[in-house]
Amino acid sequence: MEAYMVTTLQKGLHLIDLIRVNESMTLTELMRASGYNKTTTFRLLYTLEQLNYVEKTEDGYRLGDKLESVEAPIDTVTNWYTVPPLQQLSEETGETVYVAILHGTNVVNTQVVDGTHSIRSHTEVGERSPAHQSALGKAILAFLDESSLQRVMTELELVQKTAHTFVDRQLLTYHLRAIHEQGYAVDDEEAEIGLRCIAVPIMRDGHVIASLAISGPSSRLTKKRDRQLSKVLQQYSQAITSFIQ
Repeated sequence: MEAYMVTTLQKGLHLIDLIRVNESMTLTELMRASGYNKTTTFRLLYTLEQLNYVEKTEDGYRLGDKLESVEAPIDTVTNWYTVPPLQQLSEETGETVYVAILHGTNVVNTQVVDGTHSIRSHTEVGERSPAHQSALGKAILAFLDESSLQRVMTELELVQKTAHTFVDRQLLTYHLRAIHEQGYAVDDEEAEIGLRCIAVPIMRDGHVIASLAISGPSSRLTKKRDRQLSKVLQQYSQAITSFIQ
């Protein structure tokens, strides 16, 4: 039903999502993350500010009075746009890099660095999906403490996206245990046919705060490469943890 979508409204809501997952962002950061030009970004922000949906501060833009009471994503620990290892990881692997956090039963992209290949994976910052459908989500779920995991699993609706998506709660639970043991998660065409994704948790003080992943065509990210690429991801995850301490 894309024909019925109001483009300006969609853009404004996208800016709100970006601010929500990062707590505060400057005009330049919002331009970079959204891909909108300066004039469009400023006009959208001005309108949202006048309607009290966002508030301008010395550090940038934050949610305004109308939205500040809305539940924000948990464990928003840093402005991910300032983390250098993400660009380095994309350059080393050639694939699109993602960072995501858990928000309720969904994972929300907080950073996307496009790969160098002409055919590559891409979703926008602020986009969200059910946690069980992606490696990003499973990498977080597998490292949650038991009480947090049980809460999410109770509320999580196991919607099937492809024929490979986990829809059996018990099988998913076993799968998450295996992910915890091996240290990384794989989305084997569970979100989209033809795409694979490998993800690892980002830890701080013994707690999972986000996940880091690379994604690309299944023809390039083959199963044979999973273990080798997971080691690369784990190295960068540790670098990110050190960077944000």
